[in-house]
Amino acid sequence: MKLQIIEEVTGEVSSNPVVSDWVKKDRVRAVTAGYLNSLSDEELIEKSTTDQLAAELAAIIKTEIRNSNPPVGSDELEAVLNRVDTDVRMGVANGICAVTVSKGETLDILFGKIDGELKNLADETVDKYSGEVADRVTKRLDRTMAAVPCGLPVMPPHWIFTVNIWTYEIVGKYQTFTVIDNDNEVIPKPYFGHKGQRYVRQEESVYHPFKENEDGSSIAIGENTPIKFQFNGYASTIVGTGPKGVGDKLGDSTEKSVSYDDLIFEIGVNS
Repeated sequence: MKLQIIEEVTGEVSSNPVVSDWVKKDRVRAVTAGYLNSLSDEELIEKSTTDQLAAELAAIIKTEIRNSNPPVGSDELEAVLNRVDTDVRMGVANGICAVTVSKGETLDILFGKIDGELKNLADETVDKYSGEVADRVTKRLDRTMAAVPCGLPVMPPHWIFTVNIWTYEIVGKYQTFTVIDNDNEVIPKPYFGHKGQRYVRQEESVYHPFKENEDGSSIAIGENTPIKFQFNGYASTIVGTGPKGVGDKLGDSTEKSVSYDDLIFEIGVNS
């Protein structure tokens, strides 16, 4: 996993054309390797089950970039570092996924062995009971074994860790999205020479800048709508022990945020 994460993070960060001029690819690889090699296997697995691994690694790489004193303003630097933060998180996630995929055959074999051992345990246990008690024990063991493919237990219910894969769909919209061209020289302005041009996307009517109706009201020329987006993906990670999984709020196999259905309806109708 360490090797996969090192290569994935290095590739993601170095693919950023701005950052690649501030910190060399070999330096990103060395910093990432230094951090991961400082962790024990247990620490690596524990941190990878939460956001901690990606957050700590991103902080280290962003500090490295700040220390290189890039020739940009503070606002532009923070914008680039936000992109770096995303690059690191993607690299960590891709590294974990690559390990999961490459070890898929091994995991299948382990799950098969565990399933067989539990079935033998169930047969031995049920043999000790009879009648209604045996039926209740059998049903309970069946429910337990149905959950086995989700993890690797030492002996139920003591779980070592779980390898989980989620599919997700993200929909959303920007209530207000603004792009400012500070180098624009078309709009004169006293004292400052020119005024930055602004492009704004939000829910509002657009009117002609100077033409008016006969009654003196502005002429409407269209409607400005917010930027909407929708995309799908998948994520894989190792989950530690506990009553709930990563991001599990309701306990259902499918969970939605509060406004998900409203946004799906809105995007489906208006897109």
